[in-house]
Amino acid sequence: MMVINQDKEIDVTAVGSWTNFDHVYRVERIPKPGDTVLISDSIHNIDEIYWGGCAPNNIVASRKLGATCALISVVGQDFSSRGYEAYLRDLEIDLRGTIIVNGESSGHSFLFCDPNGDTVCISYLGVADKQDEFEPNHDVLSTSKIVIINYRFDRFTLKAAQIASNSSGRVIVSGALDTAPEYAEEFIKSAEILVCTEHELFNLINLIELEEPSKLFEVGINALVITKGKKGSVIRSKKLERKITSVSVTQVIDPVGAGDGFVGGLATGLAFGYSLEDAVKLGSSVASYVVEAIGCQTNLPSLNQALKRVYENYRISLEFPIPTNQEQ
Repeated sequence: MMVINQDKEIDVTAVGSWTNFDHVYRVERIPKPGDTVLISDSIHNIDEIYWGGCAPNNIVASRKLGATCALISVVGQDFSSRGYEAYLRDLEIDLRGTIIVNGESSGHSFLFCDPNGDTVCISYLGVADKQDEFEPNHDVLSTSKIVIINYRFDRFTLKAAQIASNSSGRVIVSGALDTAPEYAEEFIKSAEILVCTEHELFNLINLIELEEPSKLFEVGINALVITKGKKGSVIRSKKLERKITSVSVTQVIDPVGAGDGFVGGLATGLAFGYSLEDAVKLGSSVASYVVEAIGCQTNLPSLNQALKRVYENYRISLEFPIPTNQEQ
């Protein structure tokens, strides 16, 4: 059996602005400017609020797989009053790095999904818009094996990446670095792995004026994971390029949050000692569960469930990791 390295006490820590409440609505079609479209949900679903945000989506996915996890984020007092804090504590997620600001509101995202699975998201950042006024928790970051850095890419998240990198943690940057032109290259220098879509990669390459994606390896990262939705993903490094197919799903109910689940699974696989390719396959399995229910955290799999789909789709049996402080 694989044995988990216990040199660092936290397997996966996620950092980011989006610790928010999701409002998810089904619509007949995505509106154009000036359009009026109908929401097809019942009044019960209209009132439903789901736990969301990139960073918590990452670590809840990771926690469900059995990893030890922490969240670093700036939130409002409704993080506690609406029950999000209690929910994460029940999952035994480390919240030492979660800064609750009294008198302020957390973020809210309003997501509209059409029958084709296309979505529009309108978001309010809340107090996270001021996260640069705060400092990320050094103790949590320095004792984490894997640190995921999500949007928003600013001084707060850059400092978190640098602390983790300088403490020999492995840093994954996930998302659109082109949204932070003044910091983009510094994030790349601090990261081991960049996870992004083809569109995000294209914008980044143009922003920092590189001839091609492979030039990113000269700036800092060791590996690039390009996500392509139902077409799977591509792993690129200095030595290889590998295409990974997506995992089959029973039905797509809500595609929102699949990318966050993917990154959470990927990070967990790395924390458990899997190769990057196998970690990507674990992430793909997690993402396949996410899309089968409404809400980013509603249908996250256990490790047994995720490994079962890995085997069914890739015909490989990944080892089940056990901590070194348990009998083997």
